[in-house]
Amino acid sequence: MRIEKQFATGIARGLAYYAGGFALVWVTYLLFGWEYAHAPAAHHLVGLLVLVIGAVLLIRRLIGVFVKPSDTHNKGALLVHAIAVVSFILFFKLIILNGAIKRDTGEPMASETFIIDKQKKALLLHNEVGDTLLYQAVDSFYAGRK
Repeated sequence: MRIEKQFATGIARGLAYYAGGFALVWVTYLLFGWEYAHAPAAHHLVGLLVLVIGAVLLIRRLIGVFVKPSDTHNKGALLVHAIAVVSFILFFKLIILNGAIKRDTGEPMASETFIIDKQKKALLLHNEVGDTLLYQAVDSFYAGRK
């Protein structure tokens, strides 16, 4: 099986787009970091933007296949964009939404602290950054030995 030059050029251009997007995400992470773990950081938003533009390019290439079916360059780029967008959707669905990656084990880590506030009648769980991970208000509670 011989791959046409235009088809390989389309694949190369599609791969160059995603390689540039990956480099942009990496540089954004190096510049801004990820200090607040409960919200997406700048590099997440840049990565999402790269994927949204990739989905738009996928639609554009798909329309181009129907308009001009003999364009092999378009077919190569379509292949790369389809693989990238579909693999992101599968990753997001299978790994993240189905809970294959478990981040919260339910046990407090060494950097987390329980605080009982008797005046507010609340139980708080804080981490080292100062975020409140749990706030449980109660009517009454017993703090003593059994």
